Amino acid sequence: MTPGYIAAVLMMAVTMQGDGNAADAIAKRFKAQVVVETGLTVPASSSASLRAATIEKALDALVAEMPGSTWRRLHVQVPSGKPMPTARALADRVRMVEGQSGANLVIEKPADTRATVLMGNYSVTPAYRSELTKAQYRTVYLILHARAPRESAAKPQADERAPQDQSVVVDVFGDMLGTFFSLDPDSQQAGMQQAMSLLQTLDPGSRADFVTTMWRSMSPELKADIARSIMRYEQMRQRGP
Repeated sequence: MTPGYIAAVLMMAVTMQGDGNAADAIAKRFKAQVVVETGLTVPASSSASLRAATIEKALDALVAEMPGSTWRRLHVQVPSGKPMPTARALADRVRMVEGQSGANLVIEKPADTRATVLMGNYSVTPAYRSELTKAQYRTVYLILHARAPRESAAKPQADERAPQDQSVVVDVFGDMLGTFFSLDPDSQQAGMQQAMSLLQTLDPGSRADFVTTMWRSMSPELKADIARSIMRYEQMRQRGP
């Protein structure tokens, strides 16, 4: 990777940390993980959610500004080494479970003495939430479609089957921006827009990790080259076409 390419990646990733939307603002304010199902438009800001005293009231205010949306608090236990499911996958699971009716159900697998438990109207107390935390469940606030989107949940889009891995993002960036600074201004702008779209596949925390991981892996010489590349880009941008 050239210093120019890495500089472009870092500039875009760092810039996006501050761009955000109303959901990102809630996540930052309450130090929580807030994810949004694809297909929903989140407003850039929400004055009502900013005035809310709790995350629950903030999310209530936000979804009131997003027609056709609702939210749920999830407790998710992810196996070690596995990524958190996408917002779409979580939303599909929520709709499937909430769509079930009838008696509570325990599905036992005698071969390994494991069971899947489906229980409705279970009372969740603060003590129970504490036990979930001890069991390494992660609390996720999910904003989702109140009704399932028309496209089949059984056939998710390719980019929704799993979260974007940082290594995948790096590889694609290598193809997209490897010669970034050799492009003409129009091509640079198009490349930046494509790269911005790609970075949006990472949640804010992953974007921050992406920047930190890349920076820490660089030699002092490479960091100096990148700083010069960033300065050069800023000079080009200020001069304009």
